Amino acid sequence: MSFIKLPSGVAVAVLAGAALVAGPAAAQAQAAASVQIPCRASALVSAISNANSGSGGIIVLPQNCNYDITAAAAPGDGLPVITGHVVLSGAHNTAIRRRAATSFRLFEVAAGGSLSLTSITVDGGSSAGLGGAILNAGTLVLSRTIFTHNTAGNGGALANSAGGTMRVSDSDFERNTTTGVGGGAIINSADLIVTGSVLSDNTAPINGGAVNTQPSGTTRLINTTVSDNTSGSLGGGLSNLGTLILTGSTVTQNRGSAGGGIATGNTNVTLGGGTRVRNNIPDNCNPLNTIPGCVG
Repeated sequence: MSFIKLPSGVAVAVLAGAALVAGPAAAQAQAAASVQIPCRASALVSAISNANSGSGGIIVLPQNCNYDITAAAAPGDGLPVITGHVVLSGAHNTAIRRRAATSFRLFEVAAGGSLSLTSITVDGGSSAGLGGAILNAGTLVLSRTIFTHNTAGNGGALANSAGGTMRVSDSDFERNTTTGVGGGAIINSADLIVTGSVLSDNTAPINGGAVNTQPSGTTRLINTTVSDNTSGSLGGGLSNLGTLILTGSTVTQNRGSAGGGIATGNTNVTLGGGTRVRNNIPDNCNPLNTIPGCVG
């Protein structure tokens, strides 16, 4: 059993209420008026294209609406690649879903682009490459967002590429899957902060049932729960080759071949105040006694 690092230089993403106005995407988008769109996938595609070509935009999605994406708008992506500054603001029961026989992820954020999502469920994205729901090489801000049933070669829901910035708050990741190396919910090769969120029931065949941090990545989990995730090898909950910092977080009931809670290939893991790593199978941390504060 060993950690697997993905090679560099792979394709574009090397594994190396409209009241939401926090984050670069929203700040940039304030230059443009917000627009409320009807519950049609074609309207969402058009609104994103318009925001890309202009000075950005705040796109308000109605409640109780499923935007079912049935065809790719760009190669490998269900919606237009985010090259501008785009905010998508949903409400109760707003969802963006892949509903097609063909596979494609739902969002891609290009370097220099920024995307904010709030109060939206992102469901069923699928990619043989990186990020079943979202592949990010720019700036991604997520709040009160649910990611479920997304699948990718790596990073079942999210992939944060080298150079990307990702901020996640008050969000849920559940039943996402990777088919390649790891990161059932998230694979991170850059700057990732997750606050007040839950990652549960995600699966990876090798490293990191919930989160896989690559050598160039720094992952910070704050007041976040990682539970009931599964890895076929190391790191049932979390797998680290970069830097991993937990504060006030809980890692429990995860399962792997070793490091049921956390597995690390270096000494760059910090368990901050209030963090609990317990009741993972077959052990909490691997290698044993290498992560200060983690017992068994």
